[in-house]
Amino acid sequence: MKETIEFRINYNFAHLLFEVNEGRNIGTSVKVVEISSDDPRYNQIPIVAKQVKEKYNQAFYFAWKFKRQYSNKELTEAKLFHLRIKTVFEPTGEDCGTIYDETTACEICGAGRKQISPLTLKKGTIPKKDISKTIGGEVIVSEKFVNAVKQRNLKGIEFYPVSFGKSISDYYQLTSNIEIELSSKTIVGDNPFEISFGSAEEIHKICGYEITFEKEVYICPKGDLIGLNLLSEPYVLNNKIIREYDIFKSKQYIGVRRGLLHPEPIYFCSTAFMKMIEDEKINGFEFEIAHIN
Repeated sequence: MKETIEFRINYNFAHLLFEVNEGRNIGTSVKVVEISSDDPRYNQIPIVAKQVKEKYNQAFYFAWKFKRQYSNKELTEAKLFHLRIKTVFEPTGEDCGTIYDETTACEICGAGRKQISPLTLKKGTIPKKDISKTIGGEVIVSEKFVNAVKQRNLKGIEFYPVSFGKSISDYYQLTSNIEIELSSKTIVGDNPFEISFGSAEEIHKICGYEITFEKEVYICPKGDLIGLNLLSEPYVLNNKIIREYDIFKSKQYIGVRRGLLHPEPIYFCSTAFMKMIEDEKINGFEFEIAHIN
C-alpha cells in the first residue's frame, strides 16, 4: 500500500516548506501539495504550523486528506473493505423535520441517537450520485443501488423511502444494524499530528452579549466516541458475522456533536458488495482495505 497525504496549504506561507513549482494553486490563497508520510518534510509541517500560528496568528494548512493506493494483489486478498462516501450535502433530515429521540444518545458525547420518523429531505438537494450522505450522517442511495443489492441478495442492508414532505422520492435511506468492534490498532485524532480530548467550554462577547460555546467531546469515557477523525486504515476484531453479512457499521463512533453534526459509525462492506459496485458501475464510493485482527 502506498500512502500519501494531500494538504491544502496557506499560499502565503507555502514557501516556508515547499518549492514554488510544487503542487498546484487554487486561486491566490491555497496551494495543494501531496506528500508521502515518509517524506522528511512531513514531520516538519506541525513545526512550521506552530511557528506561523505564533508569529502571524494564521493557519499554515487548512485541510488534509489521506490517500491510499493498493496493488491488485492486496485488493484480491482483502476480506473486508472500509466504505467511504465521497459526497456530502445539506440540509440534513433534522433541518427538514425528521424526528430523533435524543434520550437514546450518550449524554456525554451525543453518540447513538435514534431516528424515530421517516427521513424527510428537501427536494432538489440530493446529489445525482448512487450514494451520498447529509452532514448529519444520513446515508442516501439511488433506486439503481437498491435494485442491485436486491438482485444479488446482499445481507445486512435495510432501505427506507426518503420523503420530500408531501411526496415520496425515488431515493432511499440506507441503514444497517450489523455492528462490529474496532480494535485498538485503529488510529484516530484531530489531525495527522495530534490527538486531543476536545475543546474547552468558552465564553465570547458578540455584539455586546456573552455567548457560551459548550465543551466539545472527541473521546468519550464510556467508549462510544473514540476520536474526531479516522487517521489510519480501520482495524476490526474478528467476528463470524463478517462472513455472514455484506454491510456492517462500527460499534464505536467518530466525529463530534456540534450543531447539526453528530458522531457517526464507520461503514464496512464485503468482497461481494465490492464486486456489485464494480459490475454495476455504481458511483459515489471510495474504498480502503480494512484489517481483521
